[in-house]
Amino acid sequence: MISECMVIGTKVIETRLIPASSDILAITLFGLVFVGDRRRVDRYLLNHELIHCQQQLEWLYIPFFVIYGVEWLINMLRYRNSRKAYMAISFEREAYRHERDLGYVARRKHYGNYRK
Repeated sequence: MISECMVIGTKVIETRLIPASSDILAITLFGLVFVGDRRRVDRYLLNHELIHCQQQLEWLYIPFFVIYGVEWLINMLRYRNSRKAYMAISFEREAYRHERDLGYVARRKHYGNYRK
């Protein structure tokens, strides 16, 4: 799995900042994928994070995080539930919709989070 990441230039870093008991298995920040426990990371989770890498790159990082945060806040007001708010973020919808399609990152169209 890790070698697949290196092909497209994404580095996977194992860190203790994500506790093994956490519901969060991985997070992508500025083209780096941070994982709490490599043994819990499968190819689908890695593909999900690689989709986020592409999203962050095309939105030039900072605008990505601003849009992500604004969508989460709007969704929190709408749903009053953090899990529902998270799942309604356009970037997450795209990543979850295509995480099992291991060829998606290679053929992904720009701004795929706003495409159906």
